[in-house]
Amino acid sequence: MREMNAPIEIAKLESCLQPEALPGWNAQALACPPGRPSDVAEKMTQAKRAGVMCLLCPDSEGRWSVVLMKRTEDGTAHSGQLAFPGGAEDPEDCGNLKQTAIRECAEEVGVEVPEHRVLGSLSSLYIPPSDFFVQPYVAWSPDPLEFVLQEEEVAEVLVLPLGALPSPSTPWPMQRIPVRGGMASVPGWPCGGHVLWGATAMMMAELREVCHLAGFGPSFASS
Repeated sequence: MREMNAPIEIAKLESCLQPEALPGWNAQALACPPGRPSDVAEKMTQAKRAGVMCLLCPDSEGRWSVVLMKRTEDGTAHSGQLAFPGGAEDPEDCGNLKQTAIRECAEEVGVEVPEHRVLGSLSSLYIPPSDFFVQPYVAWSPDPLEFVLQEEEVAEVLVLPLGALPSPSTPWPMQRIPVRGGMASVPGWPCGGHVLWGATAMMMAELREVCHLAGFGPSFASS
């Protein structure tokens, strides 16, 4: 049910997030790095589990935007990369990855997401370097957000306008990035002086597609 005074795009997006409506791999593949393993489906069943939050909000100029964070340089598999707020499930989540995403969003960037503002989920994704099954959830805020960073894990927060991302249904251009002491060419997109690539880019490509299908324009205005 559409929240009172919510933009009409929100109700449309909720419909686009129904499992049968998701573009899935067709969108994820637009930003998929080369060399993805062929046995992903088998590995997903045994992988560690995580939930992440794709949080839509207006930026300071009233544009539809999405929240990203840059992880600290801590030597882990995704050290220094751009990511959605989120992380591994804890026993307190009782197997509910939506609760994982809500909890981690509060812990990492200081944003409490009310459960009624979670619209649904994108397609799940297996991440080979860290052996995680990740479930992305989509939520929204009617107001610009203020952030409190978990400094041990989060170096920076970006509020990125959807219109600043690659066009829907378009393969992401190749970027040269440092990986494990060398350089690699991967699909990616420059964002705030960094490059968005890897699993987060794959999830972002699907988010960009469903927002396009829901009729998101550049401006964040109630309908």
